[in-house]
Amino acid sequence: MTAGPDSRPLVGRQILICRPAGQDRPLAEHLGSLGAEIFSYAGMTISPCEHSQETQQHLKHLLEYQWAVFVSANAVEFGLEAISKHGPWPAHLRCAAIGKATAFRLEQAGRGPVIRPQGSEDSEGLLQTKAWKNLQGQRVLIFRGLGGRETLANGLRAAGALVDYAEVYQRQAPKEDPGELRTRVKSHQLSAICAMSSETLHNVIEAFGLECFPSLCSIPWLVPHSKIAAVAREAGIQQVIESPGSELQAVSGALINFFR
Repeated sequence: MTAGPDSRPLVGRQILICRPAGQDRPLAEHLGSLGAEIFSYAGMTISPCEHSQETQQHLKHLLEYQWAVFVSANAVEFGLEAISKHGPWPAHLRCAAIGKATAFRLEQAGRGPVIRPQGSEDSEGLLQTKAWKNLQGQRVLIFRGLGGRETLANGLRAAGALVDYAEVYQRQAPKEDPGELRTRVKSHQLSAICAMSSETLHNVIEAFGLECFPSLCSIPWLVPHSKIAAVAREAGIQQVIESPGSELQAVSGALINFFR
């Protein structure tokens, strides 16, 4: 059977995926199956961090918490690993996640059912869930990387929760030089750049340098959230493609619609 004209709708498109090493593969394979020529650059490196005394104490007393909240898939990976070093998973502990991908990782690890946003996949969306309208006196442990927004913790505290952090990984700027990718950027060969966070966007711009900045600004950038889109426009990006989340189908659908 001959494939229809829309079976590979990204044929002829050169797309740069900026994700941590190893995390780019699912998206690269998905977009590649749709005909795109894929290039990758690790716009951020992710690694486990040394646990602070506070984090160690929270992990040792996990039985005292009613909720464990994971802000990203990385938080799931490094958080579950950290928990396993301090004892078994408490049977009563309920899970929440920001985003479908994070929730899926938890469910794969056998930690479901998972509370997740029903609207926007962010802290604000998660705070709107019915299960969290009254948390008076309940203890919540948020698993995240070093630093980050306070929106979620502040919202939970406003609902009466006692909130602590378990910081289990760190984000760093990439050490890899973009090399020949600079030539593709300056010669306008790339059709789009995919960046899944504001930090990644800034890291890529800095790594490519001032010589590439005008060209980077003229290339369409795909981002998975309105907040990141606003950061991209503020940075000077002229065309921003906003996908409704970071799932494979959401990203590819946004790209296909844009190029049409």
